[in-house]
Amino acid sequence: MSAVERYTALQLAVRLVRHGVKLSIVHSGTGVARDYLRTLHREIHGHSPRGGPLVTSVGTVIKTRPQQAQASLFAALYMKLDGHGLYQAINYTALLDAFEMYLALLPTPQAALLDINLAWATARDLRGGQADLQHCPACAVGYLVMRAGHIGSTCPLCSLYARV
Repeated sequence: MSAVERYTALQLAVRLVRHGVKLSIVHSGTGVARDYLRTLHREIHGHSPRGGPLVTSVGTVIKTRPQQAQASLFAALYMKLDGHGLYQAINYTALLDAFEMYLALLPTPQAALLDINLAWATARDLRGGQADLQHCPACAVGYLVMRAGHIGSTCPLCSLYARV
């Protein structure tokens, strides 16, 4: 790996760690050593990284229509930024850019129902075919459908609008 490639990987690792991405994901996406990532996390956040398992399927975590609507927004942004490349591998730069746009579109950061690790799981499930974006025939908006999930495969925006 050249010096420029190491520098680029380190820059990406810093962005990912700042957003709170689990270190196992950062390591697999950048190749930066785990020990270095733990030190980096402590310097950025002031505490050791939290442990815990990765989300096995986004469908098992998303349980409400508002969560599905926000995950759909993120998925649409990610798909727009990465195009059909999302089916080959996770583009970590596109992941971060889509997540930052998703946060910018919300009224406040506290309104976010999706964290960066769930956004990563969404990107992973899109790549692996466990999730897909379908277009609603009624409102023409793309929405996230999960193969293994608690929510039906209907448009969350139409469902939420029908409640009002």
